[in-house]
Amino acid sequence: MLGIYKPTTLQGNLDRDKYFEGWFQKIYSKEYNASILIIYGYATRNTEDRFGFIQILLPQKAPEIIYCNRNEITCDPDGHIVQMGENLLTTEIILINSNDINVRLKLTNNKVIRTFKNSMGYHYFVPNLPCYHSVLNTAHQVSGEIQQKDVRYILNNEMGYLEKNWGTSFPKSYIWLHAVDPHDSKVSMLFSIAEIKWFGIKFIKHVGHFHFDDKQIDLRSLKNFAVSHQMPSKDTYQILMRSKTIQIEISIVFGDNILFKGPQGGVLSSDIIHFPDTDVQIRFTENNKIRKFHLIGNFENIGNF
Repeated sequence: MLGIYKPTTLQGNLDRDKYFEGWFQKIYSKEYNASILIIYGYATRNTEDRFGFIQILLPQKAPEIIYCNRNEITCDPDGHIVQMGENLLTTEIILINSNDINVRLKLTNNKVIRTFKNSMGYHYFVPNLPCYHSVLNTAHQVSGEIQQKDVRYILNNEMGYLEKNWGTSFPKSYIWLHAVDPHDSKVSMLFSIAEIKWFGIKFIKHVGHFHFDDKQIDLRSLKNFAVSHQMPSKDTYQILMRSKTIQIEISIVFGDNILFKGPQGGVLSSDIIHFPDTDVQIRFTENNKIRKFHLIGNFENIGNF
């Protein structure tokens, strides 16, 4: 359990059955007005079925998936260094080489949030949850190049976000949203709520934060916190959060979706419906004062939660 104090490092065991561990790197590019996603990790169903993977989503492109064998994977237990064959992924650089795509990225100001309270709080100590979650960095800069066949992307100090998940499977029902202000890197929203099953017990757990004006609101710490949500039409979603002191109203408008592969029992077998670059409107009320924010985000609503 000591790994919880270093959430970016390897939390599990590469040789454990029915297990996955993955890092989720999001880059929002003002130049292309779109997000770029790089998801990397490993999955282990059994002794014969262990592999590493890298999923890449570029603007207006179908996801690319790169696989590598178990014997090509090394993870530094003391630092965020994941080597998969010729591919290297750390808190400072991302290098990916394949026949179809090449990535050369440098990450700066990527200081990892190391406290165990950063996402799940004391739920980190609950053993055998199906999925654990940690926010690693909410606002770093990404520069470099991505070449996919004849298309080249040049990134210059774009906004980065890094989180990770580990366990056996994603929740069957959950909502996940991450959004940023294209014009202000100090404004961002993360919210996720899921139905957790643990030894026959079901409970609802949420995590998240709202950053603006050098202020951070930890959604877990709010007293008398309640969440309601609805889908008023096929392309809109609404979330209402209330506590003793604040109210946050979120309106999401989304369009086309893409499919990622998600873990189920240590295998990338479930389809994750992901909505990239959604329009996110936030109405924030505190002490009868109202502020409005217009963000662009990534959204998932799985299992009719």
